[in-house]
Amino acid sequence: MKQWINELGLQQVDDPGIDKPVYRKPFDGRIALSAELENLISISLREARDKRKLPRSKLAPLLGITKQVYGRYENGVSRLTVSRLIHLCEVLDATPEEIIAPAAPYLWGETETKAVLLLATIVKLRTFDEEILQDIFSLLSRIDETGSDSGDRAMKVASTSATADDCE
Repeated sequence: MKQWINELGLQQVDDPGIDKPVYRKPFDGRIALSAELENLISISLREARDKRKLPRSKLAPLLGITKQVYGRYENGVSRLTVSRLIHLCEVLDATPEEIIAPAAPYLWGETETKAVLLLATIVKLRTFDEEILQDIFSLLSRIDETGSDSGDRAMKVASTSATADDCE
C-alpha cells in the first residue's frame, strides 16, 4: 500500500469533514479539504445555472425537487450524489468538467497549465462530429508516447497526415 501511495504522490490529511485520516493528492503545493471542494462545486453549479439564465424555480422541478432543496446544493448545505450530478448535467446541458474541474483541476493534469490545456482540448473535441473524432483518434494512436521525442513525433505524424490528406 505504501508503494501505491508513493507512486500517486498521495499525502495523509486530517480533514475535519471526515472522521478518519485520508490520503489526497496535492495540487500546486496544497491540498483542498472536503469543505473547500464542496464549496467550489456549489459555486460551479450556480455559475452553470446562471450561464444558462435558468432560475432555481425552473431548474428544481426538472430534478424532481423543490427550489429550496436545490438551493441547499448551491449554498453548500447539501452534498451532491454522483447520480444527482449526472442528472444536473443532463438538465443543464453541462459537462462534468464544467462542474468538477474548478474544484479539482488536478484530475485533468499534474500542473495548472496541463489541466487548462487538457480541459480546453476536451471542450474543442466535443464540437467535432464522429468522423473528425475518429480521425483525431487515429492520429493520436500513431503517436508513440513512450519516446522522449513524442512531441516531435506528433508533429511529424500531423505533418504526414496533412500531406496525405492534401493529396486526396
